[in-house]
Amino acid sequence: MRGFNLLLFWGCCVMHSWEGHIRPTRKPNTKGNNCRDSTLCPAYATCTNTVDSYYCACKQGFLSSNGQNHFKDPGVRCKDIDECSQSPQPCGPNSSCKNLSGRYKCSCLDGFSSPTGNDWVPGKPGNFSCTDINECLTSRVLFKCKEDVIPDNKQIQQCQEGTAVKPAYVSFCAQINNIFSVLDKVCENKTTVVSLKNTTESFVPVLKQISTWTKFTKEETSSLATVFLESVESMTLASFWKPSANITPAVRTEYLDIESKVINKECSEENVTLDLVAKGDKMKIGCSTIEESESTETTGVAFVSFVGMESVLNERFFKDHQAPLTTSEIKLKMNSRVVGGIMTGEKKDGFSDPIIYTLENIQPKQKFERPICVSWSTDVKGGRWTSFGCVILEASETYTICSCNQMANLAVIMASGELTMDFSLYIISHVGIIISLVCLVLAIATFLLCRSIRNHNTYLHLHLCVCLLLAKTLFLAGIHKTDNKMGCAIIAGFLHYLFLACFFWMLVEAVILFLMVRNLKVVNYFSSRNIKMLHICAFGYGLPMLVVVISASVQPQGYGMHNRCWLNTETGFIWSFLGPVCTVIVINSLLLTWTLWILRQRLSSVNAEVSTLKDTRLLTFKAFAQLFILGCSWVLGIFQIGPVAGVMAYLFTIINSLQGAFIFLIHCLLNGQVREEYKRWITGKTKPSSQSQTSRILLSSMPSASKTG
Repeated sequence: MRGFNLLLFWGCCVMHSWEGHIRPTRKPNTKGNNCRDSTLCPAYATCTNTVDSYYCACKQGFLSSNGQNHFKDPGVRCKDIDECSQSPQPCGPNSSCKNLSGRYKCSCLDGFSSPTGNDWVPGKPGNFSCTDINECLTSRVLFKCKEDVIPDNKQIQQCQEGTAVKPAYVSFCAQINNIFSVLDKVCENKTTVVSLKNTTESFVPVLKQISTWTKFTKEETSSLATVFLESVESMTLASFWKPSANITPAVRTEYLDIESKVINKECSEENVTLDLVAKGDKMKIGCSTIEESESTETTGVAFVSFVGMESVLNERFFKDHQAPLTTSEIKLKMNSRVVGGIMTGEKKDGFSDPIIYTLENIQPKQKFERPICVSWSTDVKGGRWTSFGCVILEASETYTICSCNQMANLAVIMASGELTMDFSLYIISHVGIIISLVCLVLAIATFLLCRSIRNHNTYLHLHLCVCLLLAKTLFLAGIHKTDNKMGCAIIAGFLHYLFLACFFWMLVEAVILFLMVRNLKVVNYFSSRNIKMLHICAFGYGLPMLVVVISASVQPQGYGMHNRCWLNTETGFIWSFLGPVCTVIVINSLLLTWTLWILRQRLSSVNAEVSTLKDTRLLTFKAFAQLFILGCSWVLGIFQIGPVAGVMAYLFTIINSLQGAFIFLIHCLLNGQVREEYKRWITGKTKPSSQSQTSRILLSSMPSASKTG
């Protein structure tokens, strides 16, 4: 065996030696190009010819297996370099690197972007670097370009290049494109300096042709006006972001005035205010407001006054939503130029301190006219005037002073013709609510202190009265607190909840009435008092809360309007209240009708006295009167349109404001037991003998559970 192994070893050595002798050897071609032979160098390598020889070198992105840059050994191979494993990786921070054959690919992580785009590889133009998207949008926040102005407006989109413009929109699109051409000059090159003077003059031709806007539809006019107003604002902001060498603080033209200020040392002291003037209009803004600016760049403010724009953006773009509460026709007229306040990094939720605008009246204000400060909003159909966020501070014959919690494009509208009717409804509403509050307090005190009527039914009345008292109090104190948008929305949410709770407690009363009448033979119907009342409270307070939570989740902007803190009537959000109300009214009507039907059949068998016509009419009155007072009065609000609007307005105001008084009348003054208690409290007499259970059922607005059989 040992000899065999030695023989085998000797044979292998011979074969290896023979193999080395027979391997072909490439001799360099000393007379020509050695690199003509493609087999001299391995894959991913280049061949370089020399005077008497050659050498191989791996291509960029590859490394030779022997570590040498130049080699001839045919056994050397070129291996791919994994650049992504290097530290630091070549793509830079906030990026991902993917290794490819001989190269790598760079992409930005979520939330970052690169001017060269993702999937960048070496050799592409530009240097790859990832920047926070928020930082990339700084210029877009400072000023808008064409794609930022009403991006969802179909009328504007059809005017863009590459789309076929319908003949009816040719003139409209021509105006739009004239405005956009000014924006394009700045947006095409972000480094181009912007001259406020040149920008202002470029917009003057648009105002010169503003009289031609009257031939457009209302929606087209509002869209065109919004584009123009936002373009002027955008170019003014661009002049702060990319100012020219010769900064012009104020530009005065025949149609357009702009005064601007770059904030440097003006706000170094406390309680400093800045005054800006354009045409005959003024804007006063405090440094405390300017310091709330969210701008990370230059801070600047500007004030703009337009001439002639009030003739097209007139009173037809405004509708006072308190107007349906009047019987006379409202007369509105635009009575100021359109002005605009502009600031870099403006807060969208409003400032802590208001901005004061003094607007010159076009015509002297008459004594019977009421000024309304309105700001331009793009929420509905391209744009409209709304009084939300602005209030009147002072009004004289020559000027109107408005206080607003945000920068805005605004004007003054004069209202006349409705003041007498508004005042009468105002007096009726407030006097009625005050009377209701007093009556509700008396009713609550009665239910708590009158022991002879203290039962489950009075507990239900008590919860109903407490909810109505809180709702009326909040309505009286906060319905017009529209200065703070968030506070107004919170007030509207609480009003929504409290009024809904009133209706759900009314539904509870109707259900309990029906069950107790249906089970007249079961005297102690509430066998588990505590558990039952706990369930009832969960229903009376829990379901309204569920409705409000769902409504707020679906449409949070539905709470609060420009002129009152209530549910938005323009978007249909009011049906989140009217829907449950109408449902409760229908259910209560069915239950009460069914209850009266049962009473007709059964009360005569309980006691002969309770089957008389007088007692039946009394029970019918109490049940349906409560349904009408708490329910049908709200339905009247739906019919405040057309020729009967005035009558419905008065019925709605009177019945709604006196709900508390009616509740006190029905549940206290028309209740025999309560009247007897009142007499004993006044005269000091002792309590009379007890009455029968059936009489107690009749004399209460809801049947009560007695301890006697």
